[in-house]
Amino acid sequence: MMFTYKKTIVFFCLFLGVSIFVDAQVFKGEIIGGFNLTQVEGDQQVGYRKFGVHAGVGVMFPFELKEKHSLALSMEILLNQKGARKRNYYYNIADTNFNVDTRKFEYLLRLNYISIPVIFHYAEESSGLTFGVGFAYNRMFSVTELEYDVLQTYDTVSRLKPNDFTVLADVRFRIWQQLKFGFRFEYSMFSLRTRYFPTTIYKHAETRRQYNNSLSFYLVYMLNEKRVEKPKKRETIEKPYYY
Repeated sequence: MMFTYKKTIVFFCLFLGVSIFVDAQVFKGEIIGGFNLTQVEGDQQVGYRKFGVHAGVGVMFPFELKEKHSLALSMEILLNQKGARKRNYYYNIADTNFNVDTRKFEYLLRLNYISIPVIFHYAEESSGLTFGVGFAYNRMFSVTELEYDVLQTYDTVSRLKPNDFTVLADVRFRIWQQLKFGFRFEYSMFSLRTRYFPTTIYKHAETRRQYNNSLSFYLVYMLNEKRVEKPKKRETIEKPYYY
């Protein structure tokens, strides 16, 4: 498995390196760095509480549409950390005599993926705004789950699927020249696993399907993209005065 990851990363880096030396109108390179705020739909936690890394490289192929508008297709390879987290998680445990003991826990689900998003972009050159939609293939390479003071690893976490296919929406705007800020929403197309939650004193037993749900905030530096030239100020011609 790791050998496959290494070959994929090496191939993509070579492809990106070659594209840098190609005509600037053909390929654009991307250097991406940022973070995720994530949650898992279908668990017993609520909110985007899990912080993770969102970083990697990409390549973009632009298509000229009109003078001030363009389309582009991009592919990225990212380290993408997802999951769920909740601190000070209180849980009521009842024994066979129905004596209730309230205990404090911390819940953590850390999912580490290598992600390959493919995105279709629409850009407004004048404003620097770029809108994108697409999908991503995510391959899990490690997972950790901490629940009720029990730490589980990749081999013991119940029935988590190693492959996750997601849909995404992406917005970018120019900060300065080739440096842009991006926001991305991403959601699983299929469930990660089906999780059983046993009966408690407040809830009946239930079975839920779980899905990745993530918000990404990142900076991207574009290689081989033309610098934005500021419009030159028109020279004012002084009109002669007649006396």
